[in-house]
Amino acid sequence: MAKDEAIIFLVDDDELYLLRLKDHLQEKLYFKTKIYTFTSGETCLENLTLNPDIIVLDYYFSPEDLGEGGPKLMNGIELIRQLKEQRPDIHLIMLSCETDVEVANTAIKEGAKDYIIKYEYAPIQLQYLINNIVLNRIFSHKVNYWKWGAMVIGALLIFIIIYLVAGGKLDG
Repeated sequence: MAKDEAIIFLVDDDELYLLRLKDHLQEKLYFKTKIYTFTSGETCLENLTLNPDIIVLDYYFSPEDLGEGGPKLMNGIELIRQLKEQRPDIHLIMLSCETDVEVANTAIKEGAKDYIIKYEYAPIQLQYLINNIVLNRIFSHKVNYWKWGAMVIGALLIFIIIYLVAGGKLDG
């Protein structure tokens, strides 16, 4: 995350839940964000060009608007597989009502970094998790910057020491 704001995708078929979750995160996160909401895995995949840092996704997507005999929507596990194939750098979090341990294990095996069960305090748990993810990424970039700076200073010090040991002469 080298940009000045985190881009977060929220993917859930429950539009009301998406809006409540988006409002909560916009109010409570510690940093600038752009939060996009999608009601299917397909629309999430279509918008990967927005370069999300974090995607929070549900397990179930209901095909209510597709009508009888319409195409089958992918579930959260299928979405994780496709996201990992296309963009392995994105931090994936599954947020679902599904309490089956097998689903959680499969989500983690396929590439989700975290699994949160939807309940009363799930938005708060998600808020803390996202804050930690973004802060860790910011600090790791800063540490890498300081490591590079330390290497340059070290090289300059070695050059100065060699120069002084050689009696101030560089021409041999």
